[in-house]
Amino acid sequence: MTKEEFAAKVTKNERKLFLSALSVVRNTEDAKDASAAAVAYAWEKLSELKDETKFDAWLLKITYNEAIKIKRSTRKYEDIDELADAFTYEPQTEDLEFLDILSRAGLDKRSNEILTLRFLYMLSLEEIAEQTGTSFASVKAKYYRALDKLAKKLGLR
Repeated sequence: MTKEEFAAKVTKNERKLFLSALSVVRNTEDAKDASAAAVAYAWEKLSELKDETKFDAWLLKITYNEAIKIKRSTRKYEDIDELADAFTYEPQTEDLEFLDILSRAGLDKRSNEILTLRFLYMLSLEEIAEQTGTSFASVKAKYYRALDKLAKKLGLR
């Protein structure tokens, strides 16, 4: 994969990367940092990717892992403006509202992940099962239970 092809694929996935990181770290500065670190790491490890058709999922997983690293660490950056300039995606208001609703709903980690992948990344339940390494039946059951709990929490049921 050439540098230009890599850049095009990263640009295509910018929103997904940012939202993946944001769903973990819960603030835009750290999400931008995680996304930028993931892109740098992916470029460095690109030769290890055996199947280029799985690039999007591979990059999303790297971003998620980078966000977890940042969440676990307590380091703070002195020049936050420099980090913000490194990543250009600005979140949509409805994306932030959705994540806020999820955080207040009190769902377990797996349910949050499934709903995030379904509604923010527009993945099918089959794709979510593949992405998370969980059976389709388990993802489907968790998805509908989470929707029910969310509806009750929002007073829709």
